[in-house]
Amino acid sequence: MILQICAVLLFLTAMVTITRQLHFLQLNSYFNSRFFDYLKGEFKLKTVFSIICGALVAIFAIFDLSVLTLIVTVIFSAIRVYYTIYKIKHAKKGIVFTSRIKRFYISAFVIFAVLVVLMLCGVISPFVTIIIACSVIVLSPFFVCLINLINAPFERAIKRYFINDAKKILKSMPNLKIIGLTGSYGKTSTKYILGRILSEKYNTLITPGSFNTPMGVVITVRNHLKPQHEIFVVEMGAKKVGDIKEICEIANPQTAVITSVGPQHLNTFGSIENVVKTKFELADFVKQKGGKVYLNVDNEYINAKSGEYDSVTYAINNGEADVIAKDVISSKNGLKFTVCYKDKEFTLTTSLLGSHNILNILSAVAIAIDLEIPENDIKYAVENLSATEHRLELKPFINGALLIDDAYNANPSGCLEAMRVIGSFSLMKRIVVTPGLVELGEKEYECNKALGLEAAQNADVIILVGEKRSIPIKEGVLEGGFSQENLYIAKTFSDAVEIFKPMCDKNTVVIFENDLPDNYAK
Repeated sequence: MILQICAVLLFLTAMVTITRQLHFLQLNSYFNSRFFDYLKGEFKLKTVFSIICGALVAIFAIFDLSVLTLIVTVIFSAIRVYYTIYKIKHAKKGIVFTSRIKRFYISAFVIFAVLVVLMLCGVISPFVTIIIACSVIVLSPFFVCLINLINAPFERAIKRYFINDAKKILKSMPNLKIIGLTGSYGKTSTKYILGRILSEKYNTLITPGSFNTPMGVVITVRNHLKPQHEIFVVEMGAKKVGDIKEICEIANPQTAVITSVGPQHLNTFGSIENVVKTKFELADFVKQKGGKVYLNVDNEYINAKSGEYDSVTYAINNGEADVIAKDVISSKNGLKFTVCYKDKEFTLTTSLLGSHNILNILSAVAIAIDLEIPENDIKYAVENLSATEHRLELKPFINGALLIDDAYNANPSGCLEAMRVIGSFSLMKRIVVTPGLVELGEKEYECNKALGLEAAQNADVIILVGEKRSIPIKEGVLEGGFSQENLYIAKTFSDAVEIFKPMCDKNTVVIFENDLPDNYAK
């Protein structure tokens, strides 16, 4: 009986233990391959502890030492449960208990319940059951991947049902204007800017937050799209060739905006050529529909393909573009510039920081003009724009300091611009806190070193997060002639806080440049 109790307790422990593994599987978009990439180098003392405790439980069970087996099982289970709860509670980005995650738990519970029933019926011995339970705990990442494979056909069927339902809803609204928007960076900010301007005249819906995947679009359509909506702005994200095309086949956009193309997610795309091809899946889809494409021709990759489409081009530095910005004034107080498009020319002001936001505004203004939104309404909307959350968002901070929250900026160009933004606060003490950039493939070292070089020219104090990850940034910082006395390496973001907190006062500005989830915390 005691051994049976131990087996049940171990299975309950396994149910809790898989939560942490499910968390990292979720952070890796439920791809087993990416999850295993994360697991590389993750063999730690906790793994050794689990193996030792599991072996002790098995040995005591072999010799029918029931009391010792129970004691070790209770200690082992208590420590594993505490560790899992602690890690989940202190994660930067916590697990989201979606329906898919709940189905994982149901599958695991069914497997464990069947094993317990077989044990109670005498089909398998308590000893064998204990060995299985200990193995699941020690090898929980592999068990989670196994469940992921088992559930895959069911998940695909659910996905197909929801996609078809979203398509039916969209088909029932033939007058709805759908604008697809993609880019390696700038797409989220542009989406919010466009939504704000268009809402001056039209009932507009935008995909919320980071809902830029096929299922994110499906959820938005099924839960938020109403018959009264006139325009639907769809942000489209991608990590591999075909991702944008998949979203287009769901949303069926008539208008396209491509904000940028750059070396993002090269670990999954494989090459910049694949990034270009994927982003232009949106333009190709809209071209087939006879729609219009808005292209940022300051971007070299986009400019090279702009002639293939019926496009409206926009730029700051390319004088041949259809929409241009001139007389640009960029400062710590925001932006002021003149827009020129068709026969219109008018000046806009905004509190948004960073000259890259001019490009984001230009595309939105061009679409607004084409949709016959009055000039004064455009001016009013732009003047009242607020920063997108965690994207050069200026807000009060500790001890009267200012914080520039740019935690969601993870692209090379944007990070360099962010360093110039903090550089504009020249009369204040400027502190940069960053873990650098990820998912850039072979360009990751180069881009992080460039970030270090730019930070060296614009900061007074630099705090790098991640002892291994910060190596190329540190090289760039020191190569840029920055004083090593004002350069700090923090193991975690919490450690970084302890470094800069005593430095903060009303004459200090701190920038959080990118923030990485726990699966990159190395």
